[in-house]
Amino acid sequence: MNTSFSTLLKLAIFAISFALSLNIEAESNSKNTDPLPINIHKICESSYDDCLTLIPQYLQETPKYSRLWYAYKLYQLEALFALERIEDLEQILLPVISKQDLPEKFQIYVYILNAKIIQYKGNPELASRYFNEAKDLLLAVNKDWPKPFELIKVANMLLYLKQYQIGYEMLLGLDKKFNHFTDANFKYQLFTNLGHFALNLGDHTKHQEYRFKALQWAEMTENKNKQAIANFNVARSHLFVESYDVALKYFNRSLTEGINARNQNLVNKTYLNMADIYQRMNNRSNVKVLLKKVDSKDLKGAYAKLFKQLSQ
Repeated sequence: MNTSFSTLLKLAIFAISFALSLNIEAESNSKNTDPLPINIHKICESSYDDCLTLIPQYLQETPKYSRLWYAYKLYQLEALFALERIEDLEQILLPVISKQDLPEKFQIYVYILNAKIIQYKGNPELASRYFNEAKDLLLAVNKDWPKPFELIKVANMLLYLKQYQIGYEMLLGLDKKFNHFTDANFKYQLFTNLGHFALNLGDHTKHQEYRFKALQWAEMTENKNKQAIANFNVARSHLFVESYDVALKYFNRSLTEGINARNQNLVNKTYLNMADIYQRMNNRSNVKVLLKKVDSKDLKGAYAKLFKQLSQ
């Protein structure tokens, strides 16, 4: 096993000092210094769509490139990625990533986002370069006392780099070490990523288990988008094993939450998964009804192909 990955595993298991703070270091100190009266932190944690509506004013009213400005910018980037608005994300990200003096943790995050955009556009080699740069930076920043949230980010990068076994073992160690944590966002991220790894390793039993755990923790947050995604992932875990009735149950829940969260991409994917199930069940009338609800112009990759197949 590569030495740096071995060191990472040891750090994940034996780290005893931790802080559950997301994003850049200044964020925890910025909550009492907002230039505007609305609690933008709470809004951005609970509703990505509302966050994107309000955050431009906060960016405009805050000194550009200050620590608080970077905290707000990170909210904007996270919301765009969560809602899968990739073109908008790329347009906003490119001017920022070219700066030379970015705060370290902000730089790590934009490298990760840039890598995901590049991979989404079909250039896995260049994406791997950015993932590795982000991983090295993150390990350097956290070489003494790695924080659990940031170790999840490393594991997520390993997922994109197809280092499935290493990432999976790292997260299992993290789950064991921080089993006593009750932070819902941390647990949601942990079990969501464990679900990703279990699926890629072909363990459908564990895949379902982790998807259910992620959903349980998502329901303890106020974030409708996370709840929609968690229900969607539970549904998919049952679709993979052809448990169609259970899959439809959770797809319907995902649909309700996705509409509330105004995540049109997730809504489209939910309709298409449901249509796929009805096609397998030879219920063509339901397939036609669902396809009419899909906004097909923004479909990409496998979902664009699935839409075309079902339409035919």
